[in-house]
Amino acid sequence: MSSSGSILAHPASGGTAHTERETIRALLLERRPDLDHRLLVGPSGALLIPLPAGRSIEIGRMRRRGEPRWVVVSPSADGATLREPTSLGAVVRTALSALREVEARR
Repeated sequence: MSSSGSILAHPASGGTAHTERETIRALLLERRPDLDHRLLVGPSGALLIPLPAGRSIEIGRMRRRGEPRWVVVSPSADGATLREPTSLGAVVRTALSALREVEARR
């Protein structure tokens, strides 16, 4: 997955999005400190967890049903899976679950 041309809204477009992204980052690192050197911010402003073979898990905001929402996009056998957690804590749990699934396949 590449974040260039992504449909994720850039966090610089609003202070709330930036603050929420940093909250998500802090929660991810609290649960998985080993992500400290892997967690990146892509060109779209999405958080990226790089994976083998050039893929990544993306955590970002996009408009869904007319409202900006946080989503988690992860690689799947069919290409990618889009998940729409309902809270920042759920975003973190969803991203870590997707990461565990990828790590289990190795």
